[in-house]
Amino acid sequence: MRNFIFSILVALSVSAVGQDLEAIIKGEKAAYLAKQNFKSKRSGQSYDITYHKLKLKIDPAVRFIKGSVYSELVALESNFNTFSFDLDVRMTVDSVIYENKSISFSHRNDEVSVTIPNQNKGNKIAIEIYYQGDPSKNEQFGFNFDYTQDGPIAWTLSEPYGSYGWWPCKQQLTDKIDSMDFEYTIPKGNKAAGQGMLQRVDTLSDSSLVYHWKHRYPISTYLVSVTVTNYYEQSFYIPLSGGDSVYHLDYLYPSYKPAADTLSLAIHGMMRAFDSLFGDYPFKKEKYGHAQFARGGGMEHQTMSSMSNLGFDLMAHELAHQWFGDKITCGSWADLWLNEGWATYANGIAREMVQGKPQFIDFLKTCNERITRNTDGAVFAYDTNNVNNLFFGDMRYRKGAKVLHLLRWELGDDVFFNATRNYMANAALCYGFAHTIDFKEALELESGQDLTDFFDRYIYKEGWPTITTEWHRLPAGKVTLAISQVTSHPSVSFFPLKIEYRAKGENRDTLFIVDHSVGNQNAIVDLGFKVEELYFDPNFWLISKDIMVEGLHLDLTGITLFPNPTYRELNIYVEDEKVNELFIYDVQGRLILAEQINTPANNIIPIDVSSLANGLYTIKVNTEDKSLLSKFIKSALP
Repeated sequence: MRNFIFSILVALSVSAVGQDLEAIIKGEKAAYLAKQNFKSKRSGQSYDITYHKLKLKIDPAVRFIKGSVYSELVALESNFNTFSFDLDVRMTVDSVIYENKSISFSHRNDEVSVTIPNQNKGNKIAIEIYYQGDPSKNEQFGFNFDYTQDGPIAWTLSEPYGSYGWWPCKQQLTDKIDSMDFEYTIPKGNKAAGQGMLQRVDTLSDSSLVYHWKHRYPISTYLVSVTVTNYYEQSFYIPLSGGDSVYHLDYLYPSYKPAADTLSLAIHGMMRAFDSLFGDYPFKKEKYGHAQFARGGGMEHQTMSSMSNLGFDLMAHELAHQWFGDKITCGSWADLWLNEGWATYANGIAREMVQGKPQFIDFLKTCNERITRNTDGAVFAYDTNNVNNLFFGDMRYRKGAKVLHLLRWELGDDVFFNATRNYMANAALCYGFAHTIDFKEALELESGQDLTDFFDRYIYKEGWPTITTEWHRLPAGKVTLAISQVTSHPSVSFFPLKIEYRAKGENRDTLFIVDHSVGNQNAIVDLGFKVEELYFDPNFWLISKDIMVEGLHLDLTGITLFPNPTYRELNIYVEDEKVNELFIYDVQGRLILAEQINTPANNIIPIDVSSLANGLYTIKVNTEDKSLLSKFIKSALP
C-alpha cells in the first residue's frame, strides 16, 4: 500500500507545488473569527430540512444579490406551526410564499419567522422566501466581492456560521439538506461555479446567462457555495482502479492557465490514493472540482473546492475534506479535528504516495516540531468561542494529524485503513455527522483493542513526552538502552510508546522496536553487528522530543558498566556469565558494598549508588569461574 506511487508526479518538486499549511489555517481562522458570534441555538427549528432550490441574480461587479430560496421540510413535533430560517437582518425579505399565497412573517434577530396552520408531526411543508440586499455590508458574512487581475469576482466562504449572511437557511451541525438545485443568473462572459453537476446554461433576452446546478447528496449549509467571474474551464476524467473514474472540473482565472496546465496533474494521484485508502470518492456520481477565489488558502465546498491556487498541499487538503468534513462532518466544532486533523494527515499521505517518502518525512518532522513547541494544548477543542483556540493549527491540524499517524503505527496499516473505511461507510454516520467517539469505536471494532486510554492521553488531555535514550555498545553485536521519559504537561504522567530505533554500522542498517512501558527501563538488543550510530524514531511515528546519549563502549568481552560516570544508578552487564557476587571498593581499597546475587547470564544488574560519596570506585564481580574488575566514577547530580 505504501508503494502506491504515481510516477508521473514524482518529478514535481516540493518547492514548485508546496502550499504552506499556515495559509489554509489562516484562511479558515479568519472566516470563523468574523462569524463566531452566531447564535447556534435557534428557536423554531424543530424540522428536518429535505430540499432547497436557491435562485440568485449575481453580478460580480455590483455589491447586490436578489433571488429566492424554495424549501421543503418535515415537521418533527406535533402542532407544528411556527418555525424560522436564519438570515441576517441586513438582507431584505420581500415576501414569504406558502401554498401559493403570500403570508406574514417577522425578520428580527437574524431570523425569518413564519406561522402557518397547525401541522402534525411528519407533515411535509413547502415555503419560498424572496429576498435581496448587499451581503457584503459587513465583512463577517460569507459573500464577498473583489477584483482579480482578470476582472471582478463574487465568491462565498461560509464556514462555520456565514451562510445566513447571504441565504435563508437552517444553520446548525445537526441537519443536512438532502438535496439542492441552484439557478444563478449572471452577466454574459462569466461562469458560475456550484455544487453537483451543471445541467444546462440558458441565455436570456438581455444576454444574461442562467447556470443550473443539481446536487443530490446531503450537504451542510456551510458547504454551499457560489463563485462568479470570467473563468476559463477545463475538465477531464480521473481513472480509478477497476476501470472506474471521477469527472473533474476546474473553473480558473484565465491568467492562471499556464500554471494550471502543470499543477492540475497532481489531482490524479491524490484522487486515486484517497479513493483506495478511504473508500470511494463520496460524490462519484457527480464530480470533483476547483473554483479559484480571491483569498488565501482554500475551502472544501462540497464537490467544488474554492482555491487560491493549485498548490500540491492545498489540493490534497481540500480534496481530503470531501471525505473528512463533507461526507462525514464533525458533529460539533469541538470535534473539528475530525475534519482538520484528517485533512492535514491526508496531505501527508498524498506526499507519501504521490511524491515519495522524503517529502512525507519532511511533513511529519515539521508537524512534530510545531506541536512540541507547545507544552500544553489538547486536540479536542474545549473552547469553541475562542477563535485562536478553535483554529489552533498546532493542535487541531498538526497534532490531530500526528495522532492519526501514531494510531497507524500502533495498529498497523491494514487495521488503521480498514477501520477508516468502515468509519466512512457507517450508515449511521456517512453523509451525516460524527463525533470523536464514533471514530474511536470504528478503530476499536476493527482492532479488538480498547483505545480509551490512548484517546484520553492524546485527544482529550495535553502535552507530549521527552524520551531520553542512553545507549552503550556491548560485545558480540549487542547494545544496551536505558530509556526514561518526562512529560510536558501534568495532565499525562506517562505515555506508553512503541519506539522505533535505527541502528547503523559495519555497512548494515536496520530498524528495531522497543516497547517503552515504564518510566525508567533498561533493554538489551542483539543486532548481530557492531553499532556505530543509533537514531530515535527515524520515521517520525511519535509525538515527542528526544535526547540521545551515547555512553562509553566496551567491545572486549568482560564487565561493562553504565552510565559511567553515574550519580544514581550503576548498571552492570557481563557477557555470557552468571554473576554470583559483587563488591565495591573505594580508592583506599576499603570494602564499601558486598552483595550476594543470583542474576542469569546476559542480564543487566542495577545497583543504587546514590548514597556513595563522589569519587572513583573499583567494582569486582565473581562469576562461576572468574573474577572481573572495572572502575566507575560516582558523580554529583548533573
